[in-house]
Amino acid sequence: MDIRQLRNFISVAEHLNFSAAAKDLHISQPALSKQITDLESQTGLQLFIRNTRNVELTSAGAALFEKSLAIVARSDAAINKARLASQGSVGRLHIGYLGSFENKLPELIRKFRISFPNCDITFSQFNWGLLNQALEDGNLDIAFTPSYGLEGLSGVSWKLGYHSYSLTAIVPQEHPLATKESVPLSAFAHEPFVVLSRQECPLAYNHMRQLCKASGFTPNIVGIAPILETLLLMVATGMGITIHSKLVSSYGICNLHYLDLEDCPFTFNMAVAWKSTNSNPLIPLFLNTFDKEYCLV
Repeated sequence: MDIRQLRNFISVAEHLNFSAAAKDLHISQPALSKQITDLESQTGLQLFIRNTRNVELTSAGAALFEKSLAIVARSDAAINKARLASQGSVGRLHIGYLGSFENKLPELIRKFRISFPNCDITFSQFNWGLLNQALEDGNLDIAFTPSYGLEGLSGVSWKLGYHSYSLTAIVPQEHPLATKESVPLSAFAHEPFVVLSRQECPLAYNHMRQLCKASGFTPNIVGIAPILETLLLMVATGMGITIHSKLVSSYGICNLHYLDLEDCPFTFNMAVAWKSTNSNPLIPLFLNTFDKEYCLV
């Protein structure tokens, strides 16, 4: 018994007329009758009661008709899904992102889902270092991450987003410098610093120390946070100040003031990155959407 036999059986069961069913199937009536006879022989069941005036389903035929509809529907769905997969229109896309992300990211993903509603998208949130490690290890299809440091990753390609972000000193509202809009980094030479864990975010940690060294001092680190939310909470409670990108202002944590750094012109872009050897067909489709909506170059 195959799908073609079931389709023919369904047509006869729906029409209860061999001539009408044969016409609908574009085959001859004798050929259709033989196929039904063969199906009855294979199953050992009488599926139809036939006479010169009409055709009726037997109880066995009615039961097979119900199941055949489900089998053929599943077969059609499987073939359609396979066809879409061959076109890259279905599958799974695993996206990684930082705890902070650009406001345009949800809109970008929404537009991609409108174009490819049959794909399954999963999300994972990481710290900066772990995000880049997951990308380099091939555990993500797409990563939204700072462009800084991507050139050091093996086999990773990326595209830049529209917006660049400058660095900012983040202090509690009651800090003496919170009345200012900008200061040199050296103004914090004697301040206590709270920072992201070097193990969790080596790029951020090392970059902060390099900037401080260039300004003539070594930061006095009094607290280490595993994630960005904890870092901002530590600043808000007065434990110390920190250096980060202005992107984190989107967190909306109270009692924080953001100061531009006059002597740190460094900026970075958020980028979309992917493993160059990743063969997931959804990646180029996602990048096409990114190019239209979000890409800088």
